[in-house]
Formats: sequence, C-alpha cells, structure tokens
Amino acid sequence: MTYRSANRRLILLTFLLFCVGKSVFGQERHYSIRHYDLSIKPDFKTRNVSVVATIEVDNPPDTLTFGLNDRYDSVNVSSESSPRIIERSDGWIRIALQKPSAHASIVFRLDGVLGKSNDENREVISDSSLFLLWSDRFYPIDFDHWATVRIELTLPTGFQAIAPGKVTEVDCSGATTVYVFETATPTLMFSVFADSRWIRTEREINGIHMQTLLYPAVQKYSNLIFQTSAEVLKFYSDTFCPYPFDQFSFVTLDHTYARRAFPGFVGYSPAYLEKELKTTGHDAHETALLWWDYTTKGSGPGSFQWTEGFGDYAEILYDEAYHKPIPAIFQRFRAEYLALPAEQDVPYRDLRGNTPQKVVHGKYPWLMHLVRYVVGDSAFNRAMKLVFRRFAFRTFSMDEFISTLENRSGQTLRWWRTEWLERKGVPEIAFKSEIQKSRSRYLVTCVIEQQKNIYHLPLEIGIESTDGLQIEKLTSNERRMTFTFESKKQPTKIVLDPHGWVLIKQVPLR
Repeated sequence: MTYRSANRRLILLTFLLFCVGKSVFGQERHYSIRHYDLSIKPDFKTRNVSVVATIEVDNPPDTLTFGLNDRYDSVNVSSESSPRIIERSDGWIRIALQKPSAHASIVFRLDGVLGKSNDENREVISDSSLFLLWSDRFYPIDFDHWATVRIELTLPTGFQAIAPGKVTEVDCSGATTVYVFETATPTLMFSVFADSRWIRTEREINGIHMQTLLYPAVQKYSNLIFQTSAEVLKFYSDTFCPYPFDQFSFVTLDHTYARRAFPGFVGYSPAYLEKELKTTGHDAHETALLWWDYTTKGSGPGSFQWTEGFGDYAEILYDEAYHKPIPAIFQRFRAEYLALPAEQDVPYRDLRGNTPQKVVHGKYPWLMHLVRYVVGDSAFNRAMKLVFRRFAFRTFSMDEFISTLENRSGQTLRWWRTEWLERKGVPEIAFKSEIQKSRSRYLVTCVIEQQKNIYHLPLEIGIESTDGLQIEKLTSNERRMTFTFESKKQPTKIVLDPHGWVLIKQVPLR
C-alpha cells in the first residue's frame, strides 16, 4: 500500500511471477510449511551473506518450488528425503524429493554477495546496516504458506536488529552479537533488518509491546508514533481481529523509496516519515497491511492487487471514525481512475504488478464502500470480523470473500461481482432535477438515466437549503428512473452523490 512507481511495481511483479512460476512448475498446493529456522551470518567486510534455512514441510509433494535470489553463487540442499535441484532460474529454485514421506525437513545452505536490492535503491549490506527484504528472496520463500519462524542473526557488536516475532535471546559474549527472534503465531514473507544507528524506545500500550527503532534525526517523533500507532492498532483490532503479532515496531530504513509494511512492523524512510507526520500525523496506511496482507490475503490471479485495494478501505474507515479527512492521495487516484477510458480498466482477475496504481487504489477501496453502503454498517462490520476469523493465516479466493460478505449481510452480492469486479468501466449517469413549490413544502423531482451499461446503483441526492444538507437515498437499477423528494425549505442546490463515494461519470442528459 505504498505508492511507488517502478519500485512498487517490481514488488507486485514478484507475485505475478510467483503465480506464473507455480503454473509452469506444476507445484501442487496440498502441502503445508510448518516452520522455518533461519541462521543468517552477514560479513560486513566482504558483503557476503551466509544463510542456513531449515524448512519443515508436512505432506510434501514430489517437487517443491521456492523463490530464491539468483545472486547466491553457492546453493546446497540436503534432507533425509534426498532432494536434488531440478531447476534454478529467474529467481526460482525447484527441487525433487526422491524419498517423499509424510514430513520433510529440508536444509538450504546459501552463500553469496547479494549486492543491491532488487526492489529498493540501496545495498543489501552497507557499513552501518543490513537490508534483507522478503521480495529480494534472500531465503527460500513460499509466498502463500504461513509458518512459525525462528531467526538467528549474527551481527557486529553495536548493531540492533528487527525481524518477525520478538527477541528471545541475545548473546554478546563474543566478538559479535547474536540475536534470536521467534514468532508465536504463523507468518509469511520475512524481512530482516539491522542498523548501528537506531535508537530503541519501548512501551507497553493496550497490552501490545511497542517499540520504535529510529535514526537520531527523527527520534523526536517517537512519542507521537507511540500515541498515534496505538490508536490505529486499537481501531484495526476492534474492526478486524485482535492484533495478531508478538509486538509492534516502527523503524526507519535509509535509502528506501517511502514506506513499507512487514509482519509486525512498519518501515519508513526518514524523509517520508517527516512528511507523513507533518501532514496526517500518523500511519494508518501501512499498518493496515498487517491485517490485509500479513494476517490474510487473497489468492489467484490479481489477488495481491485486489487485496491491497480492498485493504485501502481500512485507512478510510479509520479516518472516518476519528473525523480525519480522507488522504488526498486517495482522492487523486479516484479522480484519475474516473478519467480513465473504460477500455483501459482492468477486471479483478487481470490485475498485475504493472497495472496502473490509479486502478488499484482509485477503484477497489471505493468498491468496499459500495458494499458497506448497501448492506449497512452492522452487517459490514460483522462480515469484516468473519473474514479474519475464517481466513487468519491463510489465503482466500474472491468466491470465499464474497460468500463471507453475503453470509453476514444476508444479501446476494452477485451484482457487485458481475457489474463492478468483472466489468470494465463505471456507470455513466445523466442527472436532472426540478423544484416545485407545493403549499408549505417543496417537491424535488430527480431524473436519473444510466446511459450505457445498467448497474444496481445505490446513490445519494443532496438537497441544500438554509437548513443545511438533506440526504435522500435511492437505488437506480433501470435505464431511466424518476424520484421525488420533499423539502421544508426552498432548495438552493441539488447534488448527485454529494459525498463523492460512488464511482460514476456524470454526462449530459439526452
């Protein structure tokens, strides 16, 4: 949910390539990865990274495919199941288990100079930091399986570290410092960072252990981060499900584009942190990904993009609840999407990493609002809780997502899928209103005409007068419909969709 251009698209393309890679390699999905054990030893003099990754797999298929950084020049795989490498190319490694059993413990020994990150404009190892990003595939990564993880990280003395889970051991007895991180709950897409400049500050707020790891220049924001992040975490915990990670951390990462989310923590470049805290004053955006990506996410073609787009609505819900303005970037993407010709729109199955951001962020959060508007707040809130109860630590399909929404609302949402998710473009609406005085009241007659495709379209009419704004609700589901409303005071203006919540294009009435 970070608005990058080329950098962000590379991250999204990782998921596209993953789906394609699985299809090419023919890997079955009936197995589960139970646990990762990672031992990581970076050499800050040679810039070499050594990783020993032990992966516990239940019910493994004959062949397994993982993402793996191509820059490792030494890769060795061993197991009691006698694995052999079948193929390694384009960021993937495929291995065959010659003695398959109900469980396999597969050990990867990796060694090499990783150089520069594929997804950020920075070195993996610098004099003062370590940057092991999940999308750079520094370990044998499976993008769809949640698993517990234990990470042992050996660093020069004076470095602090962040990884999934929390620190369970620290050994400073030798010339190096060894950190051990362990997760209590399953997670996926691990990133590991370390830095010698971080200032660590810790708090316990609302039962969540929180910490900031900030560079000295932005340490002044630590208290504000604790205050606002605690509020955001509480809101999302109440709205979706209890906070699912061992702790919450907020870190600064230099030479990165803007901001990113990781399992249990949020990372900002120092410059972007300054900008965010001087404008909105908080991060609700990346924090939402701790639910809408790391607790559960969609599956199938386009799923990373539509999960992210739906997850955008979490920030809008937060802003609404705390009477904050909707971030200008959402409004910008929405306007850009509405200006897009219908033939350039992208159905949800065809979303990809190179899909324009105005489609992902300008369309999908507003589709969530459309569902909420139709089913009502109570049903929508129940549905959100059920999504995270059903699919915590696993993926869900679009069918499963819609079924869950229908389950809690008691309404069919077939129209939402066929008209908004599978169809290109948005409704083109012609609107005309007339005002007539009738004794002590005024009659407002509105004509709404859908000029191309017909939608089941919930709308609001705003009637402005000296009494303020009167909102009237209606549903347009025919080519041309006429509605009449009453106003006690003489209307000064009649507005279609006064809050700008519905994706429509207004055109002249024929």
